[in-house]
Amino acid sequence: MCGICGFNFEDKKSLLQMCDLIEHRGPDDVGYYNNSKTSIGIRRLAIIDLNTGAQPQHNEEEDIWIVFNGEIYNFTELTQQLENKGHQFYTNSDTETIIHAYEEWGEKCLNKLRGQFAFCIYDSQKKHLFLARDHMGLKPLYYYFDGEKFIFGSEIKTILCHNILREVDKNAFNLYLSLGYVPFNLTLFKGIFKLPPANYLKFDLEKKKIEVKNYWNITFNINRNKSLNQIAEELKSLIIDSVKIRLISDVPLGAFLSGGLDSSAIVGIMSELMEDPVKTFSIGFGENAASDETKYSRYVSEYYNTDHTEIIVNPSYYNLLPELVWHFDDLIADAAILPVHLMAKHAKKKMTVALTGDGADEVFAGYYYYYDPIKSKINKFLPKMLLEKTMKLYNYIPFYKLRHAISYHEQLKTKEGRYLRILLQVNDKEKSNIVPFVTKDVKSIIKSRFIDQLDIINQSINWDLKYQLPNQFNMKVDKMTMAASLEARVPFLDREIVSWASSIPPELKFKGEIEKFILRFAMKDILPQKILTRKKKGFGTPVNLWLKKALKDVTDEILERLTKRKDLVKPDFIKLVKKNKLNPKFRKLPWNLIMFEIWYETFIENMSLKPIKL
Repeated sequence: MCGICGFNFEDKKSLLQMCDLIEHRGPDDVGYYNNSKTSIGIRRLAIIDLNTGAQPQHNEEEDIWIVFNGEIYNFTELTQQLENKGHQFYTNSDTETIIHAYEEWGEKCLNKLRGQFAFCIYDSQKKHLFLARDHMGLKPLYYYFDGEKFIFGSEIKTILCHNILREVDKNAFNLYLSLGYVPFNLTLFKGIFKLPPANYLKFDLEKKKIEVKNYWNITFNINRNKSLNQIAEELKSLIIDSVKIRLISDVPLGAFLSGGLDSSAIVGIMSELMEDPVKTFSIGFGENAASDETKYSRYVSEYYNTDHTEIIVNPSYYNLLPELVWHFDDLIADAAILPVHLMAKHAKKKMTVALTGDGADEVFAGYYYYYDPIKSKINKFLPKMLLEKTMKLYNYIPFYKLRHAISYHEQLKTKEGRYLRILLQVNDKEKSNIVPFVTKDVKSIIKSRFIDQLDIINQSINWDLKYQLPNQFNMKVDKMTMAASLEARVPFLDREIVSWASSIPPELKFKGEIEKFILRFAMKDILPQKILTRKKKGFGTPVNLWLKKALKDVTDEILERLTKRKDLVKPDFIKLVKKNKLNPKFRKLPWNLIMFEIWYETFIENMSLKPIKL
């Protein structure tokens, strides 16, 4: 894994400054290529081909250059094909494979790559930069273009070092309030965008024009002609193959283990494929937190005889938040960033690569709301007409809790509404009480991306795979592991598994009340019964417990500072949050606002590009 950056002009000093800002992504080496038309740079974390894999790399004529972040797991097979076509290689790395694949197939090379990647190719003959991001959005890539300057990087902070105007994008902030992350191509910075998953970008160096195109999509063409046993065997084979190709490494590797179905399956398969005991790492929470699952990770570790390490997180680690937000310049409000980073930091002492169980919930319907959560009993007694009239008067109701209750029951009327109720952390009708500017209806934005012919299970899966997973969960894993100079690999998000899973009947994903049914059935000969039949618990971080105890004074102070952002948030609403921040009806909003204020002070107020102090 690495960090990449660059721009469309010559400036070695600025290029190296950008590289320095992402040294954590690649502490092993730094490299660059520049001329009068372009500058590209790389910070390298050496994983494959430790001797000849330094970057940037080039083709035989040295008229095509590349900087690359990621791993291509089928590079050996592709290299053989390309050598048979006459291409000559001077390294043993997957990086050079991309160069020759691009020479041979152009942008169509992207659908031949099996892995996780973000890269930039400088083509001096075609006079353009060719940037691409992997199918599932496992690796980040951001860019800025003002009509003259085109700047890109693995992290936004590399772009910020060019002293561009720092301004909050209010449309993005609206989405952040609703979701806890910013989807699509937006970021919280006005004028800075992210390349969406499965997209490539061409920048014409002479005409100074950008072209962005999608090169792959998830399709739900359901095949009902296979038996349950046949489907299960196919899935088992796909997962084993996906894990196997991700064991290719010239440095030590291991796994993150929660004790749940997904990570346990990965560890179980690794144990069968590896000669030495798998190095596993898990997280627990102190102070009797309800979300602690260490007993299950210990059980799985003992079952497979792994080399296990357990890390206990407590509220005293809150001092790390400014540093973690600095790493999350594309802010997400997932409180699990803290335990994931601590696990990665400890794991780095023993290994450089970790396999994870992430993505299985989104691919195989692991969340209860994918199916049909129980309807609220009050809806049986509350007339539909009365509910509709009440919603029209929503903002005239003086009590927040009453407004919250009414909107909650209104959303429970349909399966789609119940899914959106889980997805949206703030009701759109509440926005006028929170922000001083006019906002777009986020619910409508999300529904506009729904596919009419899909059932509710695949409808939910489609949104989560395309938008929530790449913008929240994948970034949590990427940025918190790379902050510790550790590479994460995600077998369940192999494009072959995702494509295959989109073709199986939805009732095999969520069968009755059994989530991820087909995955459980496929893993029945690998996993112990205790794990196979375990209900999903989730990787919950005890935020409310922290806000109530160790973080109480700190969070009150941070929320008070947020009242100064009068162009973004109404001070009266912040006072309401401070008063009710432990009320479950506020859900994740207090934490999201705290994270936003730390982000604002770090990147909008602080021009030094360093973490702030609480």
